[in-house]
Amino acid sequence: MGYAMKGTSTSNHTATIVFNSTVVGVKPSPIVAAFSSRGPSVASPGVLKPDIMAPGLNILAAWPSEVPVGAPQSSSFNVVSGTSMATPHITGVAALVKKVHPDWSTAAIKSAIMTTSSAVDNAGNQIMDEEHRKASFYSVGAGHVVPAKAVDPGLVYDLGVHDYAGYICRLLGEAALKIIAINTNLTCAELEPVTGAQLNYPAILVPLRAEAFAVNRTVTNVGPARSNYTAKIEAPKGLTVKVEPAELEFTKVNERKTFTVTVSAAAGASSEQELAEGTLSWLSHDLDHVVRSPIVADSRLTLS
Repeated sequence: MGYAMKGTSTSNHTATIVFNSTVVGVKPSPIVAAFSSRGPSVASPGVLKPDIMAPGLNILAAWPSEVPVGAPQSSSFNVVSGTSMATPHITGVAALVKKVHPDWSTAAIKSAIMTTSSAVDNAGNQIMDEEHRKASFYSVGAGHVVPAKAVDPGLVYDLGVHDYAGYICRLLGEAALKIIAINTNLTCAELEPVTGAQLNYPAILVPLRAEAFAVNRTVTNVGPARSNYTAKIEAPKGLTVKVEPAELEFTKVNERKTFTVTVSAAAGASSEQELAEGTLSWLSHDLDHVVRSPIVADSRLTLS
């Protein structure tokens, strides 16, 4: 957009706005918008929120013609911003993944979208917020969605009805389970309670403390039958992260492997540190797949 000023030395000032066509390739991009929701989740503090970042600023979108765009005009399209714009992008990606993999669960699809997302912008740097500071995982979730990669994630973190039900029992109790799991006969008495930290989620959120905190995760091989993966940890100096085992070997499709991630504040780390972030990536030996999960250690969490 260009701006031309006329008559600046008179009392009758006028301004002319000249549209110079759409500008593409702007760097850095994407950036987290100021209005974008931030974590942590108050209702479910053990599960990272938001999950994922998607385009949501000044999106040309379909618009109900009966709703005026600008009085008294109406239109079938409008330029809109907000979660209501990011959501249909992710919905479309989920539909794409479901079309390619019709037998995948909702949790597997979410995992594929999250673990194949990008944590860097188009300049190759960590995604920033609206103030051009490095955005935390509480701002971007796992990262910015990459649709082409989501259909071939290599590994997924899957969840079933019993997993979610056990989590609901731990978080909300029997009454909530009866409302949410209305089409099942499950009761909390027959389920193993699951904390947010232990939920088989494609992100790891734990307390930041000197004592080691361990969580278990299980991945399912949805790539080549014979696949080998090596764990790669990226963590700041104030955080110690260990993965056991650090190598995963698969011999068939849909084979499952469980590993343990142990997180603790590093020796000498400041006791005033509130947040430390890192990542766990499973790298396939053929380098065709990188399965990346955020690790967030938050001193405000009191999970058990």
